[in-house]
Amino acid sequence: MPRARRYRLGSAALGLALLGACGTGGSDEGACGPIVREALDSAYLVHVLGDERDVEYTSDPPTSGPHQPGPPVEGVVEDPISRPVQVGILERGDVLLQHDPDLPEAELGRLAQLAGDGVVVAPNPELSDAVVATAWTAKRTCSGVDTAALEEFVDERAGKGPEG
Repeated sequence: MPRARRYRLGSAALGLALLGACGTGGSDEGACGPIVREALDSAYLVHVLGDERDVEYTSDPPTSGPHQPGPPVEGVVEDPISRPVQVGILERGDVLLQHDPDLPEAELGRLAQLAGDGVVVAPNPELSDAVVATAWTAKRTCSGVDTAALEEFVDERAGKGPEG
């Protein structure tokens, strides 16, 4: 499994992200659907220790189910996160904001600003939406970066995993 790598926005990139946010009101208002409560996957107690290819989930991206224990993933990561690690993040009570890797730089900058304590931002080339926010048994899909809707999701769902 590739190790998730953190990166920080340099001051120039952060400035561009803030400038881009100012020009568009800081979000793509109305880009997100409602918060959807998903059923608890009956395999939520299963730890994945080896090959993850045979692991099945009841939703995609998953909001519960088999997971991989390990050190916490934090902040903004450059590489996609495996589904067992995604569920491990959610089990801790953290929120995962995954995005289409081709998201425009200005939107990536706004999304990166949401990363931090209990919020992980990562690319996911398998998404059918531009942004998908997941937490333990909850999901919100978005066609763009709606900062207010994503912050609402984080405020409502952070810390609510079984280990949170």
